[in-house]
Amino acid sequence: MCYQDLFAAGRRKLQQPLLPLARLAQLLRLTGSFPTMAAVLAELPDPLDTGSGSYHRPADLLAPYLPTLEASDFNDSSALPATLYDEQGKPLPAFEAAEAWVGQQILARELEEINSILCGPCSCTLCCTGPDRTMSQELFEIPLSSQERSLFSLPATDSPASRQCTALSEPPLTLGDRPFYELGPGLYRWESGWSLILPRGSSCPHLEDGTGRCRIYPGRPEVCRRPQIFPYLIERAPGLDSSAGLPAYVARRKLLAVWDCPYVRDLKEEIASYAEACGLEPVFKQNKG
Repeated sequence: MCYQDLFAAGRRKLQQPLLPLARLAQLLRLTGSFPTMAAVLAELPDPLDTGSGSYHRPADLLAPYLPTLEASDFNDSSALPATLYDEQGKPLPAFEAAEAWVGQQILARELEEINSILCGPCSCTLCCTGPDRTMSQELFEIPLSSQERSLFSLPATDSPASRQCTALSEPPLTLGDRPFYELGPGLYRWESGWSLILPRGSSCPHLEDGTGRCRIYPGRPEVCRRPQIFPYLIERAPGLDSSAGLPAYVARRKLLAVWDCPYVRDLKEEIASYAEACGLEPVFKQNKG
């Protein structure tokens, strides 16, 4: 089935990503005599051509992101709430680190909106169920923050053994001599953090039978707000955390789109163009099968 008409609003947003506009504002702030980012926005011409697109009322487009843009010091990476590294494990220069950190926050927020627009017309429950009997996987993993696990009344496992592996480690974590995924849906604290595990044939406990609706949709976990297009401008790297507990991230500069999703298949070209405009490598990956 083609969803092109239903996807029109999301397609328009994919065709005009905010990150190139935000980067231009960051450059003006760094090289100009502007005391604040708000002062930069006040001076942006309308329309504004970034080379990758033309933006009407650019200050209004960036206004919701102003706190994020103002919060970073592009000359001092120590002002960031994290340490950022390149893929060789070397700390990023201050401007690159701040640009990557801010860029990830902007992408995450924008893609949450885009995914929400695109997901509705599909009427599917791909993200809310474990693998079916035709698929090779034993489980589906939904990453959660430590606060989000309270949304689920499920058995929770947090042990030295679970913290030393991941949901996909081989051999798998065992509980009572059985692979953990044979015990049904549950919450697990892995090396990288918490996640909800949906084994084969199971579904999220908040998925409403018959309607396919989410019972906690307004308060659903963050990962559920970005169903099938994920920004990986930076990626969490717990192994590089500082001795003081400052979280570490590695600059990946990628955009992951999950191929299982109907709108990803229909909008492949638009998603690839969006990634290119943001200076990211598009990666299309199938999660289930």
